[in-house]
Amino acid sequence: MADDKSLKWWSDPRTLLRHVLMLDDTPHHIAMGVAVGIFIGMTPTVGVQMILVMIFAFLSNPLFQFNRVAALITVYISNPITMIPIYWFDYKVGTFFVEGTVSRDEFQQIFEYDGFTEWWATIVGLVVDIGWPLAVGTAVVSTVSGVVSYPVILWLVRSFHHKHSSQEQSPPSSKQPTCIVPVDSEE
Repeated sequence: MADDKSLKWWSDPRTLLRHVLMLDDTPHHIAMGVAVGIFIGMTPTVGVQMILVMIFAFLSNPLFQFNRVAALITVYISNPITMIPIYWFDYKVGTFFVEGTVSRDEFQQIFEYDGFTEWWATIVGLVVDIGWPLAVGTAVVSTVSGVVSYPVILWLVRSFHHKHSSQEQSPPSSKQPTCIVPVDSEE
Protein backbone atom coordinates (compact mmCIF):
# COMPACT_ATOMS: atom_id res chain seq x y z
CA MET A 1 0.00 0.00 0.00
CA ALA A 2 1.14 3.51 -0.71
CA ASP A 3 -0.20 4.66 2.65
CA ASP A 4 2.24 2.40 4.53
CA LYS A 5 5.04 4.94 4.17
CA SER A 6 3.02 7.73 5.77
CA LEU A 7 1.55 5.62 8.59
CA LYS A 8 3.05 6.76 11.91
CA TRP A 9 1.96 6.36 15.52
CA TRP A 10 1.07 10.04 15.57
CA SER A 11 -1.10 9.73 12.48
CA ASP A 12 -4.68 10.89 12.70
CA PRO A 13 -6.74 8.20 14.50
CA ARG A 14 -9.09 8.05 11.50
CA THR A 15 -6.13 7.24 9.25
CA LEU A 16 -5.04 4.46 11.59
CA LEU A 17 -8.59 3.07 11.80
CA ARG A 18 -9.01 3.19 8.02
CA HIS A 19 -5.71 1.36 7.60
CA VAL A 20 -6.89 -1.34 10.01
CA LEU A 21 -10.26 -1.65 8.25
CA MET A 22 -8.53 -2.03 4.88
CA LEU A 23 -6.32 -4.93 5.97
CA ASP A 24 -6.59 -8.02 3.79
CA ASP A 25 -7.70 -10.62 6.33
CA THR A 26 -10.87 -12.05 7.81
CA PRO A 27 -12.96 -9.72 9.95
CA HIS A 28 -12.43 -12.06 12.91
CA HIS A 29 -8.62 -11.98 12.63
CA ILE A 30 -8.59 -8.19 12.24
CA ALA A 31 -10.92 -7.67 15.21
CA MET A 32 -8.92 -10.13 17.29
CA GLY A 33 -5.72 -8.28 16.35
CA VAL A 34 -7.24 -4.98 17.45
CA ALA A 35 -8.41 -6.55 20.72
CA VAL A 36 -4.91 -7.90 21.41
CA GLY A 37 -3.36 -4.56 20.47
CA ILE A 38 -5.74 -2.59 22.67
CA PHE A 39 -5.19 -5.02 25.55
CA ILE A 40 -1.40 -4.65 25.34
CA GLY A 41 -1.66 -0.93 24.57
CA MET A 42 -3.53 -0.30 27.82
CA THR A 43 -0.73 -1.85 29.89
CA PRO A 44 2.19 0.19 31.24
CA THR A 45 4.63 -1.24 28.72
CA VAL A 46 5.37 1.64 26.35
CA GLY A 47 8.62 0.90 24.59
CA VAL A 48 8.20 -2.88 24.47
CA GLN A 49 4.61 -3.20 23.27
CA MET A 50 5.50 -4.26 19.74
CA ILE A 51 7.80 -6.93 21.13
CA LEU A 52 5.01 -8.11 23.44
CA VAL A 53 2.61 -8.39 20.48
CA MET A 54 5.08 -10.57 18.58
CA ILE A 55 5.81 -12.74 21.63
CA PHE A 56 2.09 -13.14 22.26
CA ALA A 57 1.52 -14.01 18.58
CA PHE A 58 4.20 -16.68 18.77
CA LEU A 59 2.88 -18.15 22.04
CA SER A 60 -0.81 -18.04 21.06
CA ASN A 61 -0.36 -19.33 17.51
CA PRO A 62 -1.29 -22.94 18.39
CA LEU A 63 -4.45 -21.74 20.18
CA PHE A 64 -5.70 -18.91 17.99
CA GLN A 65 -4.49 -16.45 15.40
CA PHE A 66 -4.93 -12.73 14.97
CA ASN A 67 -3.85 -10.08 12.52
CA ARG A 68 -0.46 -8.90 13.76
CA VAL A 69 -0.52 -5.69 11.75
CA ALA A 70 -3.83 -4.69 13.36
CA ALA A 71 -2.36 -5.43 16.79
CA LEU A 72 0.86 -3.53 16.05
CA ILE A 73 -1.09 -0.49 14.89
CA THR A 74 -3.46 -0.42 17.84
CA VAL A 75 -0.83 -0.80 20.57
CA TYR A 76 -0.07 2.81 19.83
CA ILE A 77 -3.23 3.83 21.63
CA SER A 78 -0.67 4.39 24.36
CA ASN A 79 2.22 6.49 23.21
CA PRO A 80 4.34 9.27 24.71
CA ILE A 81 1.34 11.64 24.49
CA THR A 82 -1.34 9.37 25.98
CA MET A 83 0.85 7.33 28.31
CA ILE A 84 0.40 9.25 31.56
CA PRO A 85 -3.40 9.72 31.24
CA ILE A 86 -3.89 6.01 30.48
CA TYR A 87 -1.63 4.90 33.33
CA TRP A 88 -3.33 7.35 35.70
CA PHE A 89 -6.71 5.92 34.71
CA ASP A 90 -5.39 2.38 35.26
CA TYR A 91 -4.06 3.44 38.66
CA LYS A 92 -7.33 5.11 39.70
CA VAL A 93 -9.36 2.05 38.69
CA GLY A 94 -6.93 -0.07 40.70
CA THR A 95 -7.49 2.08 43.80
CA PHE A 96 -11.09 0.84 43.87
CA PHE A 97 -9.68 -2.60 44.67
CA VAL A 98 -6.31 -1.90 46.34
CA GLU A 99 -5.30 1.04 48.49
CA GLY A 100 -3.31 3.74 46.70
CA THR A 101 -2.31 7.16 48.02
CA VAL A 102 -0.30 8.74 45.21
CA SER A 103 -1.60 12.11 43.98
CA ARG A 104 -1.78 13.01 40.29
CA ASP A 105 1.25 15.32 40.61
CA GLU A 106 3.30 12.62 42.36
CA PHE A 107 2.19 10.15 39.71
CA GLN A 108 3.31 12.44 36.90
CA GLN A 109 6.68 13.10 38.59
CA ILE A 110 7.42 9.37 38.58
CA PHE A 111 7.60 9.54 34.78
CA GLU A 112 10.09 12.41 34.64
CA TYR A 113 13.66 11.19 34.26
CA ASP A 114 16.93 11.86 32.46
CA GLY A 115 19.20 9.00 31.56
CA PHE A 116 19.30 5.32 32.42
CA THR A 117 19.79 5.75 36.18
CA GLU A 118 16.68 7.88 36.53
CA TRP A 119 14.82 5.56 34.17
CA TRP A 120 15.61 2.68 36.49
CA ALA A 121 14.38 4.76 39.44
CA THR A 122 11.16 5.33 37.48
CA ILE A 123 10.68 1.59 37.02
CA VAL A 124 11.32 1.00 40.73
CA GLY A 125 8.91 3.84 41.57
CA LEU A 126 6.24 2.27 39.39
CA VAL A 127 6.62 -1.07 41.12
CA VAL A 128 7.04 0.15 44.71
CA ASP A 129 4.91 3.29 44.91
CA ILE A 130 2.03 2.47 42.61
CA GLY A 131 2.60 -1.18 41.72
CA TRP A 132 -0.43 -2.98 43.09
CA PRO A 133 -3.08 -0.40 42.25
CA LEU A 134 -1.55 0.05 38.78
CA ALA A 135 -1.33 -3.72 38.19
CA VAL A 136 -4.90 -4.38 39.31
CA GLY A 137 -6.26 -1.38 37.40
CA THR A 138 -4.31 -2.38 34.31
CA ALA A 139 -5.73 -5.89 34.46
CA VAL A 140 -9.28 -4.53 34.67
CA VAL A 141 -8.95 -1.70 32.13
CA SER A 142 -6.97 -3.64 29.53
CA THR A 143 -9.28 -6.65 29.73
CA VAL A 144 -12.45 -4.58 29.44
CA SER A 145 -10.94 -2.48 26.62
CA GLY A 146 -9.85 -5.54 24.67
CA VAL A 147 -13.18 -7.34 25.14
CA VAL A 148 -15.23 -4.28 24.16
CA SER A 149 -13.06 -3.46 21.14
CA TYR A 150 -13.53 -6.90 19.53
CA PRO A 151 -17.26 -6.68 18.66
CA VAL A 152 -17.00 -2.99 17.74
CA ILE A 153 -14.14 -3.58 15.30
CA LEU A 154 -15.72 -6.79 14.00
CA TRP A 155 -18.87 -4.81 13.11
CA LEU A 156 -16.81 -1.97 11.57
CA VAL A 157 -14.70 -4.34 9.46
CA ARG A 158 -17.74 -6.27 8.24
CA SER A 159 -19.54 -3.03 7.41
CA PHE A 160 -16.49 -1.61 5.65
CA HIS A 161 -15.85 -4.78 3.63
CA HIS A 162 -19.55 -5.13 2.75
CA LYS A 163 -19.78 -1.52 1.62
CA HIS A 164 -16.68 -1.75 -0.53
CA SER A 165 -17.52 -5.16 -2.00
CA SER A 166 -21.02 -3.99 -2.98
CA GLN A 167 -19.57 -0.88 -4.63
CA GLU A 168 -17.20 -3.02 -6.70
CA GLN A 169 -19.96 -5.41 -7.82
CA SER A 170 -22.66 -2.85 -8.64
CA PRO A 171 -23.07 -1.79 -12.25
CA PRO A 172 -22.25 1.79 -13.08
CA SER A 173 -25.12 4.06 -12.19
CA SER A 174 -26.95 6.11 -14.78
CA LYS A 175 -25.91 9.24 -12.91
CA GLN A 176 -22.35 8.89 -14.12
CA PRO A 177 -21.44 11.25 -16.93
CA THR A 178 -21.44 9.71 -20.35
CA CYS A 179 -19.58 10.79 -23.40
CA ILE A 180 -21.92 12.08 -26.07
CA VAL A 181 -20.52 12.08 -29.53
CA PRO A 182 -22.38 14.29 -31.97
CA VAL A 183 -23.54 12.43 -35.02
CA ASP A 184 -23.30 14.27 -38.28
CA SER A 185 -26.52 13.59 -40.18
CA GLU A 186 -25.19 14.62 -43.60
CA GLU A 187 -22.81 11.73 -44.03
